[in-house]
Amino acid sequence: MSLDNKTPQKVVLQSYPEGNLKQSDFAVEDCPVPDVADGSFLVRNSFVSVDPMLRIFIDKMPLGSSSMPSLPLGNVIPGAAVGEIIESRHPDFKVGEIVEGRFGWQHYAVSTGQGVVRVPASLGAIENALGIGGLPGFTAYIGLSVAGGVKEGQTVLVSGAAGAVGSAVGALVKARGGRVVGIAGGDDKKRYLLDVVGYDAVADRNAPDFNAQLAVALPNGVNVYFDNVGGPMMADVVPFMAYGGLILISGLMAQYQDPTAGSQTDNLPPVLFAVMGKGVRIQGFSQYGQDALRPAFEGEISELLASGAIQPEVHIVEGLENLPQAQVNLFEHSTTGKVVVRVA
Repeated sequence: MSLDNKTPQKVVLQSYPEGNLKQSDFAVEDCPVPDVADGSFLVRNSFVSVDPMLRIFIDKMPLGSSSMPSLPLGNVIPGAAVGEIIESRHPDFKVGEIVEGRFGWQHYAVSTGQGVVRVPASLGAIENALGIGGLPGFTAYIGLSVAGGVKEGQTVLVSGAAGAVGSAVGALVKARGGRVVGIAGGDDKKRYLLDVVGYDAVADRNAPDFNAQLAVALPNGVNVYFDNVGGPMMADVVPFMAYGGLILISGLMAQYQDPTAGSQTDNLPPVLFAVMGKGVRIQGFSQYGQDALRPAFEGEISELLASGAIQPEVHIVEGLENLPQAQVNLFEHSTTGKVVVRVA
């Protein structure tokens, strides 16, 4: 077993966030390398994922309810990571294998293998296992599978289109021959979506003529709205839904920092009118329990990466100690593509 010469560290929850996330909600602590018991293995993390949904797991009352237990103060932040197995006492996992799992914000982690996946070499750079080839890409894949796939002539609208999940949705829709329209903020994101991801059109959510831009981009309406942000955006979108359209709830980023965002306006009536008048369906989904889809997902993503049809945008932040600020920046300074932190 080969260890780095620096003192191992971990990032723990120091205080439950109140309002906007702050760097002081976290603490970086030294820690020993954990022991490896029979039936487990030791992973040296290389990259750790920075994800909006992580905010849910560190709130005092996740999702505003007591039905989901809160993370105890002092515990390691349970983020996804990719790394190398450097010691194993598990019969099915070998030293040298590259694996991805919820190993947490730390240099070293012990795992029994539950929820862990081997990273195929066909994904290229191992950090892709946290983006297009990991949870964001798999979320996009599952959502499109829930929607029945991409059918010729259908239009898919995506909010938060320049994020890790949104860019994956756009790339998959285009690769399958569909038409995809994005919602994002600013010229840089618009150029990225049009020129790199291949979106057919993009509406700037910050522009005063946002609704007019949607109207131009959606002449035949929306068959599938892939919602990554939540908040009042749905009320803006439902007038453009096609008859029998589907709204997929993938994420609620606009509400993670403030669950009451937009609550001064009741947006339910226009949504219900669309549900009744246009036969619109609203459905949530999750990657949990969908492991049977992973081989097909990895195969499709690997082919698209090899052909250049997908060109993932990955922003790498250096150093475990910068994980807290990277998480804060995810909400305060929206970034295109996927954000990861190199910790090895």
